[in-house]
Amino acid sequence: MRVGKFGLVNNFLPYYHLEKEQKYEFVEEHPKKLAEMLLEGKIDYAPVPSFFYLKNSERLRKYSFCVGSDGEVYSVVVVSRKKRLDDSPIAVTSKSMTSVSMLEIIRRQKGLINRLVPHSGNFFEMLKDFDHALVIGDEAITARMVFRVVMDVGEEWKDLTGLPAVFGISASLMSADASHVDSDILRSYQKGLKNIDEIAEIASLKYRMPVEFLRTYFKALVHRMGRKEEKSLRVFGELSHECGLL
Repeated sequence: MRVGKFGLVNNFLPYYHLEKEQKYEFVEEHPKKLAEMLLEGKIDYAPVPSFFYLKNSERLRKYSFCVGSDGEVYSVVVVSRKKRLDDSPIAVTSKSMTSVSMLEIIRRQKGLINRLVPHSGNFFEMLKDFDHALVIGDEAITARMVFRVVMDVGEEWKDLTGLPAVFGISASLMSADASHVDSDILRSYQKGLKNIDEIAEIASLKYRMPVEFLRTYFKALVHRMGRKEEKSLRVFGELSHECGLL
């Protein structure tokens, strides 16, 4: 089977031991591309953005592996040239509908008046044009080491809903059953947690990120859909409908 993998450090630990087994063919791409490939039948199973799953839930079968956080996520953040988030516009990455939609929900629920402005540039280009920028993934980790973090979307979602934030959910086409792949990834994830220090050191060399940060980051991520995560995904869908995003 062809198994998709986010080309980001957030997938490194859960996939680490499974990739060493060479049991599957792995396809590494950014989340949007994996989602497209899944619908086109080019891969059999992959984590996909939660917003994408909600838009295409009638065509997709979801599984238990996910990418989320129960509080700070560290890699979905608003960074700023200022000391705090004021009322000025926020440039938002064009690479993620899930994070942008969550930020829009948070903005409305908190009564913030910031306009969200789509931007296709990197975080330096975004912060050249705007005071604040929503960035995700490995770029967010780099950006937070250069600029001030004025909002962590995972933390804000937890404060707003009392629930973990689910940014990605594993899926296959409805016609396929990839339960065994899902079980293998979750098994690999549990094994990775037991060797988190070693894996953080390997990831540090590969991604050129501080090992201490990666230990914290890996521990903060949630990779198994439980009852709270399932509820959070439903709440995300309901609030997205209320805001006219879905």
